[in-house]
Amino acid sequence: MGLYNLLPKSLQQRISPVFMRYGIMAVIVVGIEIAGFWLLNSPLHINYLVATNLSLLIGILLNWVGSHYYVFGASRHTIRKEFTLVFLTSLVGVLLQTGTVYIMVHFINTKPLLGKVAAIIVTFFWNYFIRKRHIYKPAIEIY
Repeated sequence: MGLYNLLPKSLQQRISPVFMRYGIMAVIVVGIEIAGFWLLNSPLHINYLVATNLSLLIGILLNWVGSHYYVFGASRHTIRKEFTLVFLTSLVGVLLQTGTVYIMVHFINTKPLLGKVAAIIVTFFWNYFIRKRHIYKPAIEIY
């Protein structure tokens, strides 16, 4: 928990260690995802919507591995069900990312990469909320 302890006490009271770990993991995954998007879209000239989804698939896999092993730990579900729930949640994220990039490029007239960054921010909060509240939520103990 080294980085967490470096935060001022006022921030430690507002940011949970789980959210901090999720943020660190997300920054790493996003770096890889943006690099993949750029590689596919710029030098390889793959359509930005296709590049968005291909790079997102890489992000989904890395995000699940990070969530399972670094952020939340194993869920109350079997590993197969956990991955399925993460994958289904991520499919909604695909729609959110694709829609956000499309809106940013076609209606706000931004560059595709800026649209991708905005889409990643939207998807970050979607994924964290669903994983924290529904996938990795501890089982209710009945006494």
